[in-house]
Amino acid sequence: MSSHRNVVIIGQSGVGKSSIINMLCPRANAPTSNDTFGCTRIEQEYECDLGQQQSCRVHDTIGLEEGQWGFLPDKRAQKRLKTYLRTKEPQLVVYCMPGNRGCLKKSHGRNYKKFKSAVGNNVRVVVVVTGLENFEGPLESWWTNNERELQNLGIPSNARHACITALPKAELEREKRFLYDRSCEDVKTLIRNNLPRIRIL
Repeated sequence: MSSHRNVVIIGQSGVGKSSIINMLCPRANAPTSNDTFGCTRIEQEYECDLGQQQSCRVHDTIGLEEGQWGFLPDKRAQKRLKTYLRTKEPQLVVYCMPGNRGCLKKSHGRNYKKFKSAVGNNVRVVVVVTGLENFEGPLESWWTNNERELQNLGIPSNARHACITALPKAELEREKRFLYDRSCEDVKTLIRNNLPRIRIL
């Protein structure tokens, strides 16, 4: 079991990257925030047990698309993230975007394409849609319901993905707390299935 496969989680500020880290790595205690300003001011990496005798290092990163009053203006944040990706040479990139009603913007598609290009064809980019705790119906159906809008943004409908809530279990309504465990397993499965196989010499 290797612990040196790097999975970098990227996305706009406030989309729930750190909440996903805490879901995958219960001991991480990555700082989270409920607003759109980033609370991750320095990249951090955490050991993650993916189950099925697999593990990786997941990397929390600074948020994109912060306004002029944010921690780091967007152009500088993009440059810093591209440098970080070159340095860490990830085996997988997880691109996070919000699924709450009316939140999809052109910038989500633009950043998806930009960073997919930045890591090249040899590194797979998967999508995690967050903020679906109030979605009516199975969370996975969000993707099908929004395929046309995703394609308009330049995110292909066949992109590998998971549709989740990363809200802490204690903050979910009691009857929805099962969604947290299911979301955690869905993200772990997405990562497991898209990390390159370890070659045994």
